[in-house]
Amino acid sequence: MNYLYNDIKLCATIVSDTHIDEKHPVKIVPMYILMRALKGSKDSKSDAFITVGDTTSRGSRKNWDLARSCFKKVPDAAKRIILAIGNHDGWHDNDFDAAINEYFSAYSDICKHDINAPYFSEVINGYYFICIGTDSDSGCEAALSDTQMTWFREEMAKAGKTDNPIFVFCHQSLNQRHGLPRTWDRHEDPNRPLTDGGIGDRSDEIAEILKSYKNVFYFSGHSHMGLCGEDMKEKEGYSTFEEEDGVTLINLPSLSCGNHHGELQGLGIGLQLEIYEDKVILRPKNFISGRFITKLNIKNSKPYYEVNI
Repeated sequence: MNYLYNDIKLCATIVSDTHIDEKHPVKIVPMYILMRALKGSKDSKSDAFITVGDTTSRGSRKNWDLARSCFKKVPDAAKRIILAIGNHDGWHDNDFDAAINEYFSAYSDICKHDINAPYFSEVINGYYFICIGTDSDSGCEAALSDTQMTWFREEMAKAGKTDNPIFVFCHQSLNQRHGLPRTWDRHEDPNRPLTDGGIGDRSDEIAEILKSYKNVFYFSGHSHMGLCGEDMKEKEGYSTFEEEDGVTLINLPSLSCGNHHGELQGLGIGLQLEIYEDKVILRPKNFISGRFITKLNIKNSKPYYEVNI
């Protein structure tokens, strides 16, 4: 299984922005890359396979059917499948309600259980995996209702009582992290609003909740920023992996679309999460080649992120 250490407690495969799209010029390309990631997850005997939003480019039935077919072709990719919602998953002919219903239907088919809101949590091997995301039409940002925020506070409190690391997934990063808004688009614009590319109005509120607990890991995608390590952090001031008041912020590259502003901008990059008794490890992996990425310094001159818990 190629874990970094023995006695692993949980392994998860995490990707973002697969953008399955019937209108893609070569629609088999994002489908093939997703299936390669699913195969990698299966080979690693992952407890969970997680997408951090934008599984589809538009949340239509046809696009979700293509996504369904990918998961069907790689059965048993993980014990649990988790699909966080992204802004593109909520776009379907300008009808958010239709898009969210397609998302719920696909979630039931792919993940083998029902959800009734675009925010939910899973407890896997004793560890909380909490997903938050837009629950109304909000463009590129995420609109989180008061109801969702109350639920999020309560869910974080439950997770905090376990004394285990907490894993939070939201398609959009917190505002002004990972080089945003500078890294929001391939072309830099000094006049870009500070909220561009981030979660939106609830950013500070969410950050305060995250900082209230120890060993919190917040995963996002959305900006299509390539994989960046500590060398990029020193040179440009941003990275895929950032630490803030005890919270680890991770911004994943797009698995199947173009990336930018990164040391590695190619397709197929995701993460393998490994949890041990006393540490959490995040290992960048190219799922097309099936190999871990070893040529970037991620933390402490190592090609992976490791934190003691």
